[in-house]
Amino acid sequence: MKSKVFTSIIVLSLMVSFTSCFCSPCYAARLTRKQKKERALLDVAKTSFEDKQYDTAIEYYTKAIRVNPDNADTYAKRGNAEYLLGKYKEAVTDYSKAIELDPKRENLYYNRGIAKSNLNDYEEVVEDYTKEIEINPENVNAYLNRGTTKVILKEYDKAIDDFNKAIELDEKNELAYFNRGIAKRYLGDYNGAIEDYSKLISINPEYIEAYNNRGAAKFYLKKYAEAVEDYSKVIDLDKNFNRAYYNRGIAKLGLKKYEDAILDFTKELEINPKNDVAYYERALAEVTLEHYNSAIEDYTKAIEINGNNPDYYYARGTVISKSDGDLKAAEKDLTKAIELDSNDAEKYLTRAIIYCKMELYLPAIDDLNIVLKMDPDNTQAHDLRSYAITSQTAAEKKEKAK
Repeated sequence: MKSKVFTSIIVLSLMVSFTSCFCSPCYAARLTRKQKKERALLDVAKTSFEDKQYDTAIEYYTKAIRVNPDNADTYAKRGNAEYLLGKYKEAVTDYSKAIELDPKRENLYYNRGIAKSNLNDYEEVVEDYTKEIEINPENVNAYLNRGTTKVILKEYDKAIDDFNKAIELDEKNELAYFNRGIAKRYLGDYNGAIEDYSKLISINPEYIEAYNNRGAAKFYLKKYAEAVEDYSKVIDLDKNFNRAYYNRGIAKLGLKKYEDAILDFTKELEINPKNDVAYYERALAEVTLEHYNSAIEDYTKAIEINGNNPDYYYARGTVISKSDGDLKAAEKDLTKAIELDSNDAEKYLTRAIIYCKMELYLPAIDDLNIVLKMDPDNTQAHDLRSYAITSQTAAEKKEKAK
């Protein structure tokens, strides 16, 4: 299993509140009875919203809508309250009604886009942010959110265009650099990502996710020592940051500092004892140091946490076989690994080696035939099959001679 570091992605979701028009005492005196009733209901709704009593706010916005069903502002504000309660479908409906009543109003499409993003309607989300940008081409957050949505849709080049525009409008916009770095990393432009994270760090030296993601980009460029420096900075800023010790441990594996890596994985497991990958990676370091029993224990723990990862069974079975342990247990692990992943020639080859150690040459030959079907040029498989065939023939002759 290829080592993988963990990174952060931030989806910008800033809902915009709407400000009511101020009514002077003279104007209030000229209000009709219906208008006064609507205003009183909206005042209660506003107070409730500010007190985070969103259910009550919705109740009074609804009453105000019954009095005046043509007020776009009321639908928009009820949509905000619904959004904050996680009622995204209802929020979309209210924002849509507000748009119907006032299609040129700023931030209606923007807020509807945010609500739709929580419903995973990403194509429609892009359309809403685009419409918002048509109304207000200076809306930095609309470019940010549209770019972030395009990252989710794997339209990385288009996402970068949006982040570029956001930076053009606000050259110190932290999220624009951060998310542009993510888009570049997905495109394999690790150096470009590092530039963006470095720019962000120059703007905000305590932006912890920037150090974390810059460390990941450096890791993929095999700049392991630099990656360790960034992960160490993450730990300095927050010792409990998600998988920081794990990431640093992976980078130390790249530097072949196995004992140091083990210390980091151990620290990671103290913080997050359910991190099965940390057990797996710690076991890899232990195998390199020939601490086979410790490695087997760690692979077992990883399997207990995540019993559906074929690489864990493969690794444990390989170590058991390599350390002259219980070959039946090793064979059982490889069989389970193949059951979970039947398209990996290496797993069949390893099980064939175990079968040969157990002097079970016929099943070894079967596995090696599968390997050679997948990889006809596998020299090790050819040699081992010749050995297995010769050994099986000799065993049969010996049996007949009895």
